[in-house]
Amino acid sequence: MSMKYYKQLIPEKWQVYAFEADGSQDSYVSADMIAISPEQAQEIASSTPQDSLVLDILRASSTPRNWSWPPKAYQEAIGQIAVSSSSIEVLIRTVIWHIAGLDSTTGRAFTGKARVSELTEMLKALIECKAPHLKDQVGLISTKIKNVFDRRAVYIHQVWTIQNGIPAVGKLYIERYERLEKLTSVSLGDMYKLVDDMNQVQTELMASILTPLLPGNDA
Repeated sequence: MSMKYYKQLIPEKWQVYAFEADGSQDSYVSADMIAISPEQAQEIASSTPQDSLVLDILRASSTPRNWSWPPKAYQEAIGQIAVSSSSIEVLIRTVIWHIAGLDSTTGRAFTGKARVSELTEMLKALIECKAPHLKDQVGLISTKIKNVFDRRAVYIHQVWTIQNGIPAVGKLYIERYERLEKLTSVSLGDMYKLVDDMNQVQTELMASILTPLLPGNDA
């Protein structure tokens, strides 16, 4: 019996599907499947992806969970970024509470819903009043905090899509219709570099601000 063929993009790779030509299986054809010829189906089915990330993804178990976008490896990197950025926010709050002489319960009442930009401004203001000798250090760290959180927003708040067959992010604009603009291809190396930079910010915040203000280390 003759068949009709479709292709569907599953992370990094075209997957070929064959359905009965009489339409009896049309209910299985999803909106993102594209009709192709038997020759195109054969070509896709016999091709081998060359990118190492593609190969890693295809070697993973083929479950619906692994088909979600972005690919699992990128989801894990996003998780690392989220955890590291959360740790920075917790540490900034802790430093603010210490400088202001607040216990954690009272401190949370003041800083609980503040954004990271508001927390850094609060930290700079407290340093100006309580430890002006650390003004330069807190200024440098505040700049680094802004930098890593600006980069975080790209991966956390923009929309994930595909550009030239690889994961990309873009800003969503809504006018007459939705569209993504300014697509940026994403590499795992860049994402984990951000994680490393975030961890370095935490280290500097501890060493340059909190530690000098602990009892016995006061200037």
